Amino acid sequence: MFRQEERLATILKEFSIDKDYVTTFDASNAKTFRFDEALMACDTFSLFDGAAKKAVIIKEPHFLRASAKTGKKETDKQEQEKDQRLKSLEAYLKNPNPNTLLVFYCHTFSADTRKKEYKLLTTYDTRVIKFELMKPWEFEKYVDDKLKEHKYKLTREARIELLERVSNDTLKFHNALVKIDLYGKRELNLEDVMHIVPMNADLNIFRMSNAFVAHDLSSTLLAVDEMLQARYDYVAMIAMLASKLRSLYNIKKLYERGLSDSMIATRLHADDLAVKKGLESCYHLQSKTLLRYLEELATLEQGIKAGRIEPKNGFEQFLLKNGS
Repeated sequence: MFRQEERLATILKEFSIDKDYVTTFDASNAKTFRFDEALMACDTFSLFDGAAKKAVIIKEPHFLRASAKTGKKETDKQEQEKDQRLKSLEAYLKNPNPNTLLVFYCHTFSADTRKKEYKLLTTYDTRVIKFELMKPWEFEKYVDDKLKEHKYKLTREARIELLERVSNDTLKFHNALVKIDLYGKRELNLEDVMHIVPMNADLNIFRMSNAFVAHDLSSTLLAVDEMLQARYDYVAMIAMLASKLRSLYNIKKLYERGLSDSMIATRLHADDLAVKKGLESCYHLQSKTLLRYLEELATLEQGIKAGRIEPKNGFEQFLLKNGS
């Protein structure tokens, strides 16, 4: 989302559009959004400055979202609304307001290129900007470029720690960059990054689960302590560890059946690299061992819910028994 917002701000600047001249419509709900109102806003002129550039942003346009396959045909009313929307859109595209930038902003989904509205838009003078989730190496380059742009130098250990803490998330990285700006140093080491950039839940549970399956008890307990400092309780940690172990169990079970990494990734709808890393972390364990861990965690969770087991003692006993 951060890169989308950043690019939108750049486009508005490119067209010299002040934020006071930006009108936004929420088009996520077909029942409440009125397309003609948005087009009407495109055609209006400022009372104070008729030549002022403005933008009309239609966010989450429901008509560009891929339709769920329900087997139900569109009602006559829906067909009429679609036809009217297409006619209105084409009429505007044929004679657009030269002072208006019309933006269709899809944040939570990718626009369906099969939609008639999409095809109509691309027939005219339309710029399509797509944002794909960056691959790990692309994100690393993005981070390196931004750090260089801001004239920051990090030690190798500091860079690795920063990348782990922001976990391929541009918003987390830019929040970290703001904190680095406030920190006031141009050259940062590992201690600086650990002090400035907060840990995130994904990294904490990743470290805890990796340490646990590696039977590294001290690292497991250190990760638990970090999660407690981040205000995660024992019940949440039990659920998060169970989720990670369940993923490893599914990967390991398919691997034991003779499936390749890519076949496992396809079967589980997972990333090839995630499968590879998962197998590396539990190479020394059989799937039946991972299943036993899951069964013990399920029993522990039931005991906590029933009030028979105190969460802290129960979880620590589980770790002491299986994590060393």
